[in-house]
Amino acid sequence: MKTIEVVAAIIRKEDKIFATQRGYGDFKDWWEFPGGKMEPGETPEDALLREIREEL
Repeated sequence: MKTIEVVAAIIRKEDKIFATQRGYGDFKDWWEFPGGKMEPGETPEDALLREIREEL
């Protein structure tokens, strides 16, 4: 079985939680937390920062 490393963040401010709405694919219009696949050689921290920047 293939293993894919991913990262995700739950961003909370007081009683609000940040989520993004998918704009494509089988789960279009569903909600998700920011994150995604790690690139080769990336640390989890670097991948998470990159993914958050891409989604914001």
